[in-house]
Amino acid sequence: MDNSQLSRTATSYTARLDRTLKTLQGRVKEQEAALEKLRISTASIEIEPSPDPKSHLLQLQALKAAYKTLTPQEPWLPPADSLLPALLALRATDQCVKESQECTTQTDAELRETQKRLEKEHADLSDANLIQADLTSRMSSLQAEIDDRTQKSPGQVAKEMIRELKKKKTYYDSETGKLVKAFNRFIDEHLAPMLAAEELGGPIVGELLDVDEVMLEAGFSIQGKPKKAKANPDDATRQRRIDEIWGARPEEDRRSKEPWDEKRAAATEMRELTEELLNSLVEADGTGPGAYVELRSETAAARFLVRSKVAQFHPRDARKLRLVDFGGDFDD
Repeated sequence: MDNSQLSRTATSYTARLDRTLKTLQGRVKEQEAALEKLRISTASIEIEPSPDPKSHLLQLQALKAAYKTLTPQEPWLPPADSLLPALLALRATDQCVKESQECTTQTDAELRETQKRLEKEHADLSDANLIQADLTSRMSSLQAEIDDRTQKSPGQVAKEMIRELKKKKTYYDSETGKLVKAFNRFIDEHLAPMLAAEELGGPIVGELLDVDEVMLEAGFSIQGKPKKAKANPDDATRQRRIDEIWGARPEEDRRSKEPWDEKRAAATEMRELTEELLNSLVEADGTGPGAYVELRSETAAARFLVRSKVAQFHPRDARKLRLVDFGGDFDD
């Protein structure tokens, strides 16, 4: 279809719209005139039913007469070339589309909510099945132990329990040794340089991961930035700074060939603090988190343990520290 045909079609459609509009406007005027004429020629009509039976009967008879008068009349229909039916159909279709879109949006939201609930129910069911399986397995294991012990003498049962305890002790001792080695390796390779940097006024542990020997030797500015390394550093001044912050080298460490630098001093401090906290916990004999450990000062190692939720300061004294009671609550 070329432009001329489109133009003629649009012109024809516009003309039909104009005729339809004029027809409707004329029909409205006719109805308004008829209504006005009816208002003038008739008395006022009571809307509410009359309490008087005779008056109420007259009202009903008037309504009946009006219905009989209007029923035989043919309803008004638009002309054959009118666009009114198409416009009404378009309006109804548009309303149906809008309602369908609203319904679709609401249904999508309900579907997402239902899917979330279904996923949660699936997760809860999976957890319940796992718990049931573990309980069933545990019950079977306990029943097997009971059956086994009832068939043995008390002496045999005691010997087996002792062997089992020794086996568990050997296993836990081995695992403890592995954990200690891993802990010391973590301190030496990762944690000690960051602790030393924080103690020297640098960033807190975790903010700067790559802390090297040059940074620790040069120190940090008031803003926590690494200072520029000197061409000829003063070893005596550096050693005095280490002794002032971490103290002199321990006697048990003097045989080591490793230099007593910032990294080694921070590592030693972390190990000693951890050992004191663990000893305090052991002395508590499982009755609580253990007594507070007295600190010579609030150190980077202590702050790191507190930030890690492993230890906590005394509520009124930051120079006292103890391990968190993981079976209890934090102090206020």
